[in-house]
Amino acid sequence: MAKILVADDDAANRLLLTTLLRHAGHSVIEAADGNAALERVRAERPALALLDLSMPGLSGGEVIRRIRADPTNDGVAFALYTATPSNEAIKDFMQIYGVRGAIPKPCEPETLLRLVEDLLSA
Repeated sequence: MAKILVADDDAANRLLLTTLLRHAGHSVIEAADGNAALERVRAERPALALLDLSMPGLSGGEVIRRIRADPTNDGVAFALYTATPSNEAIKDFMQIYGVRGAIPKPCEPETLLRLVEDLLSA
């Protein structure tokens, strides 16, 4: 299975995602803020990073911008974990930075796991 980064400043959200993803067989690393997420992506090179948009330090969007600006970090897929996945500005951001998807907060466990599997197989 895949190594996945879960970055969210809400500990309950991280626990939920981490538990579901580990139960599905994935290796999960966590970050509680944008700076930690940036460091973890650079150091651990996960197959997929699930990022909350609103985090202390760096936003999820800024983490993606910085990783995409560094060609040595190519190969990491990004998805947003957000309460507003249908927002037009978010859709534009996703297209510009090659973000593969947005997972709505909240969502059913089966939906989350299906979306993650789709993102990993794309």
